[in-house]
Amino acid sequence: MKRFTAASPIMRIPRLFTGCVRTLRAKRIPKPELSNRKRRVLLVDDESALTHLCRLMLERTDSFVVQEENLGSRAVSTAREFRPDVIFLDIQLPGKDGHSIAAELQCDPYLRGVPIVFWSGSLSCKKNVVANSHGCWPALPKPFSTEELTQFAHDPSYKTARA
Repeated sequence: MKRFTAASPIMRIPRLFTGCVRTLRAKRIPKPELSNRKRRVLLVDDESALTHLCRLMLERTDSFVVQEENLGSRAVSTAREFRPDVIFLDIQLPGKDGHSIAAELQCDPYLRGVPIVFWSGSLSCKKNVVANSHGCWPALPKPFSTEELTQFAHDPSYKTARA
C-alpha cells in the first residue's frame, strides 16, 4: 500500500484548483453586444402629453425602451426600478425641482453613472450645459426636434445640434 506524505496532497491541490478554473472559464456565457441592445430612456416631466409624445418619437426608431414619469417625487424610485441608460429630466417640476432630483440620483450608487439631460422651456437656445454644485449636465431647450431628442438619447454629451 502506498503511503501519502504531507507534501503529496499539497502538490495535487493546485492542479485540482486550476482544472476547476479552466472549466469555469470555458462555461462563461458571452455578454450580448451593446449595439444590439435597446437603450433604456427615462423621461421625467410634469407634462404628460410631452412625455407621451417623446415616448412615441423614440420608440418609433425601434432603438429605445422608454419609461415615463410625471411626478418629481417618484422620479428616483422609478429610475431605481427601470435602470435607464439616460434620463431626460425637467428642471422645473412641482414639489421637487430637477436639481434636487439630480443630486439624489448622483448619491445613489447604482444610478450615479447614468447620464442626465436637462430639458426645460426656460432654457435659452445658446445654453447647452446646466451646472450646479452637484455637477454639469447637457441641456436640451424646449421646443426640440425629433432628431435632437434621438441624438441626445443615443449620445448624451454636452454638444447640441443648435450650437
